[in-house]
Amino acid sequence: MGLLGRLRGEMETPRLVLRHWRNSDFEDFLTFAADPGVMLASGSRPVRTAEEGESAFRRAMWDGGCYAIILKKTGHAIGKIKFQKDIRRYKVNSMSIGYELAREHWGNGYMPEALRAMIVCGFERKKLDVLAIGHFVGNDRSRRVIEKCGFRYEGTLLQAFQRFDGKVFDDVCYSILREDYFAHPERYNDPS
Repeated sequence: MGLLGRLRGEMETPRLVLRHWRNSDFEDFLTFAADPGVMLASGSRPVRTAEEGESAFRRAMWDGGCYAIILKKTGHAIGKIKFQKDIRRYKVNSMSIGYELAREHWGNGYMPEALRAMIVCGFERKKLDVLAIGHFVGNDRSRRVIEKCGFRYEGTLLQAFQRFDGKVFDDVCYSILREDYFAHPERYNDPS
């Protein structure tokens, strides 16, 4: 990726570009944002109306830490990945990562590829001390992505998250520390 892309905060992997959302991405955004199978696993309400879709899309566009996951071969957005506040830590140079991927792209290794780019960005561009991530108990698809990318299991917080519908979930927590990343950066960049 050229200098201009790096200055804009874009990231590139062999098959993906992670960039900020554009108005032209709206229809692609709806393919996963309206899918209960995608959104419920991340704790989010699936969009049900045009107004909800537009509101969720505007929030993604305004969020400087939120990236569209663009599949290079088609130029279409296939998911979302973002840096967000790490609610598990207090006064630490830390962020957390959240993501969603359109169902038709599951099982192709796109999310680990996108997550690895975010790990590199978190430590090399954002200079974080800790990068955290989590999933709900029973979300084995996310567990496999997180473990594949080298995050270390920290523990499970019982009854840690109440979803919009009132259902309460245990939160399985992971992290990477800055010193671990720089001691073995290949561990977090290796696609195998």
